Amino acid sequence: MPDFKKIMQNYQPSEVTAKFFVLYKDEISTLDGFISLEENLQKFILLVLEEIEYSWGPEYAKFDEFSIFYIDVEEKNNLKEIISEEIYQHVKGLKKIFILLLHNDIKYRIIENLPPVFEWFMAHSF
Repeated sequence: MPDFKKIMQNYQPSEVTAKFFVLYKDEISTLDGFISLEENLQKFILLVLEEIEYSWGPEYAKFDEFSIFYIDVEEKNNLKEIISEEIYQHVKGLKKIFILLLHNDIKYRIIENLPPVFEWFMAHSF
């Protein structure tokens, strides 16, 4: 039997958090807030899917329908895709972290062309 007291004493939650936004393919349905950046990309993806499933239902929690981006505030607020563990670890080291999930049916990759994303970013970036 595991010693749960010892496990909880040794558990250290992630101290890195990000502002988080999900935009569904209808470009109306959104999910936003703060999210903890887990120790690796795979665990982060599982956390994201849990959030989507909790908020919208299990039929929406299909990760292959979304792409993960971060907004590079150092480089003209460009969207950069998080496609590897190396990029994910880089993002965890940034001072201001904005994570964005876009449904793959959305082809725009400039935040100004996505009104819900632009409004969210402008409200939280200063």
